[in-house]
Amino acid sequence: MIEEHRDVMMENYQEKYKKELHQQEINSNIHTLKGFFWIFVTILILWLLTLVGIFIVDAGIFTMAVGMSVVIGIPVLYIYKKVDLSRDWVKYVLLALICAISAVMAAFLSFHAVLIYVLPLLSAVQYRERMTLWVTYAVNDVTMTLSMLAGFYHGICDLNLLLGSNHTRDWYMEQWGAGTMQFSLEPDPVFTILFYGALPRAVILLAFTFILRYISITSHEDAQRIADLTYRKETDLGTHVYNKNKYEEMIADYYLGVDRLAAIFWDVNNLKYVNDQYGHAAGDVLIQTLSSVLYELSTDRRKVYRVGGDEFVMLIENPVETEIESMVESVSAALQEKNSQGEMPVSSAVGWAEGYGVDVRKIINEADAKMYENKTRGKESRK
Repeated sequence: MIEEHRDVMMENYQEKYKKELHQQEINSNIHTLKGFFWIFVTILILWLLTLVGIFIVDAGIFTMAVGMSVVIGIPVLYIYKKVDLSRDWVKYVLLALICAISAVMAAFLSFHAVLIYVLPLLSAVQYRERMTLWVTYAVNDVTMTLSMLAGFYHGICDLNLLLGSNHTRDWYMEQWGAGTMQFSLEPDPVFTILFYGALPRAVILLAFTFILRYISITSHEDAQRIADLTYRKETDLGTHVYNKNKYEEMIADYYLGVDRLAAIFWDVNNLKYVNDQYGHAAGDVLIQTLSSVLYELSTDRRKVYRVGGDEFVMLIENPVETEIESMVESVSAALQEKNSQGEMPVSSAVGWAEGYGVDVRKIINEADAKMYENKTRGKESRK
């Protein structure tokens, strides 16, 4: 019985853990969308500064890059408005689009935007799946190579970095053809770009990827370790509801700020008799039966705490009308159902109170007192 109960509790814990991971995926997609927003803001600011002559970048080429980035951003806006962010494919589409925007900006701005290749990797590292980062690296290498080729023929050449100008490849070709430039041009520019440009950058990005992956693994392991320690610190491991440490922390810091608050106390009946007659293992069954019922009825707004050996309290934030009575009836009905299934009979005394959050200790004391009154009346009726 005890082992079965623990298995059920562990399944519930694992289910909550999976839900948390699912929510982390959604949060990561939201962070990536915010990254898109700031990328667009940065691009627009640089574009405006170029239009007013602050930068020496060719305004026409920059305008073309901004236009293409806006087109790439249309699917991003659609995903934000229409798509469920928990879908598995969303992160890959978003990261691929970041790679595309990075490639466009690097292609048309060349040396001005070479560091933008790192942005997709920084966006990918926040996801837990190892494959996400490596897929992004592969896509990034492809788009980076294409952007270097496109930039050489249609963007602002890297040669401008040495000459302090903002001309395109065609302008240099005209000057060379007219004899005004006295240096020779590379006869096979594609090979030079791929071997001496794209390959070294791919290797550098690979190093970035390994470093980011290490940071990601370490941070996720640390987060998991902290989450596990927090769970053990706040949870009663015998029943998997919150323990008294968490209870004291919440009533001291959290519930004081809640508008309305309800407290319901339960105490297992006849626990001492069962322990004496059948052993503490049988008593544990009674405690775990009640705790399992309370655990199943708990939510983020209805938290359950084990505050004594066989004493539990549910604190309900801003309870709706008849919610307290409904909880008491639900627990009673669930216990009766378990008793009808041939398990060791379990019943409990109950008491409750309601008031303002600032009076949390007064509410708790009142509910506790009513529970003990209920327990005393039950003992007297059985005499």
